Amino acid sequence: MKVLTKTEFEQHFAAIPSGSEYVRCEGRELFFEHPEANCINIEYPAKLERLPFFARYLATVGYETVDFRGALIWFTTWSVWNELDEAPGYRIVEAISIAAGQPISFEAGSGYWFRADELEQAVGMLLQPMVFGWDAWYYPNWSYGTGQFFLHVSHDSFVSLVTRTNEFHDRVLASLTELRFDAKPADERHVRRFCKVA
Repeated sequence: MKVLTKTEFEQHFAAIPSGSEYVRCEGRELFFEHPEANCINIEYPAKLERLPFFARYLATVGYETVDFRGALIWFTTWSVWNELDEAPGYRIVEAISIAAGQPISFEAGSGYWFRADELEQAVGMLLQPMVFGWDAWYYPNWSYGTGQFFLHVSHDSFVSLVTRTNEFHDRVLASLTELRFDAKPADERHVRRFCKVA
C-alpha cells in the first residue's frame, strides 16, 4: 500500500489519457464520459454482519478476485457526524498507514494505492468509510477490462456503483438483485453527477 496526498491522487488521474473509455477526475469527483455510463445505488445491508461481504463483493463486482491488479481509494469527506464517534476511524486508518511504513496523518494522506496482492487490505480500507460515515471513492484495476466501474461510498449509508457500459450495468444489477441487496437504478441527480457525456 502507498499513501497518497490529495495532490498525488489528482496527478494520477491527470495522467490518464482523455477519452470515454477512461474514468475522469475533476476536483473531488470521479465520473465517466462514456455515452452508456450509468449508476446503481445500493443501500447498506440491514444486518451488520453482512457488511464485510458487501464491501468485498462490491470491490470485485463483475470480476474474479484472481484478476485484481490493484485499486485506488480516496477519502474526500469526513467529520460529517460526530468527531468523538469518528476518531477511532481516523486512528485505524493512521495505524494501517504506520504498519505500511508511511506514518502520515489521516487528513494529509487521504488517498491509498493498493497493489495486486493487497485485495484484502483494500477491502478493509473500503470498510472504513462505510462504518464511520465518510465519503470515499474506490477505483480498481484488473488484468482485463479496467474501467468498467468505480464506487462512490456516501456518508448517507449507500454506495453508488458507477458503470461505463450498458452490458456491465445490466449484468451487475442482475447479480445484486439475485443476492438480495437493496439495489436500484440511481436517481437523475446521481446519474448527472457521475455520468457526463463528453
